[in-house]
Amino acid sequence: MVQAKVQALLNSAFKKHRHDKPNCEGDLNFDAANSVRWGLGWRERLKCTKCSYMSDYHNLYEEVENKKVPGRRAAKVNIGLQLGLCTTLISNIGVRRMFNNANIIAPNQAAMQRLSNKVNEKIQSVNIRDLHEQRVTLVKENAIIGKKKCQNCKCGG
Repeated sequence: MVQAKVQALLNSAFKKHRHDKPNCEGDLNFDAANSVRWGLGWRERLKCTKCSYMSDYHNLYEEVENKKVPGRRAAKVNIGLQLGLCTTLISNIGVRRMFNNANIIAPNQAAMQRLSNKVNEKIQSVNIRDLHEQRVTLVKENAIIGKKKCQNCKCGG
């Protein structure tokens, strides 16, 4: 949950700042100039207005569990967006236009397309596996009730 991530960032930064610079009277603000965008997710840190303190970066998004691929993991919010787009007639370009019109910084178009391709491959493999399981189940059920092997027939024109 994003609220918990923001709370963790604020609490750890306040505690560490108070510990490292006990006499500082400065405020901790988001370091907007150095925010890191990851699709619809953000990595943020806080910096002090009076001293040189800067907190560690914190992901303000949840990551997808993936132990196979090295490197940065995908944000769940980006995967969720692509799954939602797969079930609608809206394209990546269309959703980017909606974000821009709503004054929300849209993710990079090429990155969205790469993630869309990965998500579509996973959906396709899940569908193929599911259909195979359904066919195997139907063959077993037909054998139980005494029906012979199914004949292929033409449907439609």
